[in-house]
Amino acid sequence: MVDMSFLDKSMDLWTYWGFEPWSYKQMKGVSRKITFVKDSFLGEVGRYYAYDYVVWAHQGVRDAADIFSTWKPLPDVMTQRFLFIEQIPTFKKKVKTFFWGFRGFLEVYSYVPGAVWDPKIKDLAPLVNKAKDMVNSQTWG
Repeated sequence: MVDMSFLDKSMDLWTYWGFEPWSYKQMKGVSRKITFVKDSFLGEVGRYYAYDYVVWAHQGVRDAADIFSTWKPLPDVMTQRFLFIEQIPTFKKKVKTFFWGFRGFLEVYSYVPGAVWDPKIKDLAPLVNKAKDMVNSQTWG
């Protein structure tokens, strides 16, 4: 079991960026819902959502495969991204479309704190690194 739960100690950072505690089966981490609004001169044209999950307690590739094979699309949700935090990467990114993308996308990534990240997680990886830095600075004083 990969356990990077020390990231749980930086909950103030996660809360600041809109995340809430999350758990599913034996997995633990944080999640957030982001709202995108498309406006025009006449007002709102469309509204859709994205979910981000940062998972730091998991069973590596086994849980990633479980999410990838069983996760379902949600109404009005464009993207669901999972970022599995690991000590050693056990899988490459996986992307799945629901009904050819008309019902959204599922993206599953593996990330090692401090490593080079995929451009698609350029908003999540720096938060993980900052959380790790915060925990380390609290440890050292």
